[in-house]
Amino acid sequence: MDLTFLYSFLNRSNSSVVITDVHAADNPIVFVNAAFKKMSGYASADVLGRNCRFLQGEDREQPGRHALAAAVAARRDCECLLRNYRKNGDMFWNKLYVFPFEGEDGTVSHLVGFQHDVTLERTLLARVEAMARDLIQAQESERKALSRELHDELGQRLSALNLLLHRTQPLFEAGGEAALWQQAEQELRSMVGLVRDIAVSLRPPDLDYFGLEASIRQLLARRLAHGPAWVFEYAGLPARLAPMLEISIYRIVQECVTNIVRHAGARQVVVEIVGDAGSRELELIVRDDGCGFEAPACSAWKSVCS
Repeated sequence: MDLTFLYSFLNRSNSSVVITDVHAADNPIVFVNAAFKKMSGYASADVLGRNCRFLQGEDREQPGRHALAAAVAARRDCECLLRNYRKNGDMFWNKLYVFPFEGEDGTVSHLVGFQHDVTLERTLLARVEAMARDLIQAQESERKALSRELHDELGQRLSALNLLLHRTQPLFEAGGEAALWQQAEQELRSMVGLVRDIAVSLRPPDLDYFGLEASIRQLLARRLAHGPAWVFEYAGLPARLAPMLEISIYRIVQECVTNIVRHAGARQVVVEIVGDAGSRELELIVRDDGCGFEAPACSAWKSVCS
């Protein structure tokens, strides 16, 4: 097939395009369009005959690079994200789409790569993620301060009130009001327990001292003390994770367990937190055998929201 028309068409595209020849040694570049030259700063003479790997400079340890190499070797399509470098040395994020191009005999003769500079999107995403982390940190700091106030200030005052109440017990019994005193003592004891539970839910002290595994186990034991039955697995991860990761996972499990207790009517709950020792990947699974949502109700809700 004559590629002249294809080259002419792609040269007018606003998307950066690179074509390589899979039959030539080292899969060299045979075509780049004007958009590529504008994005990379390289002229045609700088790149023709070279393998595309030069765009990565010395930055070779990239997950996307391994996926791309496997796709090129198999002559199949691929989508990956790479750190590439312009001619002036500036790094840019390249969202790359590679497609095999078949010749007249039906075999793959070329690979066509469409490149998109997503540096701005990645920068904005990083800023949003940083803002989200800052917001979570601010929320957790506020929760920690409130938890401390509940425990130290209100908790101590309730304890003092409890002591005073017990000092009045003989007076109530002498006046024939023992039942009233017992009711007051029971209400006060319930209030102390409620304050303790609120303080723990705001900021679990176990998380700071003992880590995620112990904190989740304590959460399940406390919230599911009266059922349903529960199973917890924590495997393949170090004893301590990054503080923000620990509190984020804890909050997710906390919310899931709260919803299960309130709405699911489950008989068993399973929480799994598994990953690799390097903490590069983590999988969190929370499942139960409760009632869930009725499909018609979900469909009706979607129609209302749409």
